Amino acid sequence: MKTTLLHVRRLAVAATLLGAIVSPRAVSAQSALDASEAGAFMGSWSVSVQSDFGPLEFPLVVTDQGGKVAVMVGLPDPTGAGAGDPVPVTNVTRSGEGLVLNYDLDAQGQLVPVSLTLTPNGEDLAAVFDIGGGAFSAAGTAKRASD
Repeated sequence: MKTTLLHVRRLAVAATLLGAIVSPRAVSAQSALDASEAGAFMGSWSVSVQSDFGPLEFPLVVTDQGGKVAVMVGLPDPTGAGAGDPVPVTNVTRSGEGLVLNYDLDAQGQLVPVSLTLTPNGEDLAAVFDIGGGAFSAAGTAKRASD
């Protein structure tokens, strides 16, 4: 009985510590930009880009998280085999009519800076990538994803 009570206490302490570690990460997945400034960008998008490597397509989700903009960018996968977990973007700003997403992409252990600028274009969004501080650029379109 005493051993079981000790295990329950340890489990409770471990759960509390895990909650304290995980909770700040969930909160940090949002930007400082007010959601009211990104109304036209809210929702799920499918971004298609033409690049030197051929066409790339990936998901983009922009949501309101507690009044702030939260963004998740999927990883492009030219093979169709699945490219891994989406990347949370916390550096989100406005530039004129556009929404600018700045984040780092892990490319085989090297962090590469990425800037994705989205600009309203009718029902769609124009998408312009700048990767590695200008080492690679690509343009494309984001269309609302069917849910």
